Amino acid sequence: MTIKTNQELAQAIEKIIDDQGVKKIWISEKMGISNQNFNRLMSKKSFSLDDANRVLNPIGYHANIIIEKD
Repeated sequence: MTIKTNQELAQAIEKIIDDQGVKKIWISEKMGISNQNFNRLMSKKSFSLDDANRVLNPIGYHANIIIEKD
């Protein structure tokens, strides 16, 4: 999966969550945040790799970055 923007990263995380059949409220509880804060996190413009890994950790996934020369 090639991801080029923070928005694409958040969308990819959303797809993984949906594909796994996990409820977002369950993830937010595992993260120790409210569902409202989870939704804010997922929609922020500066969604980062750290944010992605915080969300993915409870469902057994992690995100990495590969840097390639054009």
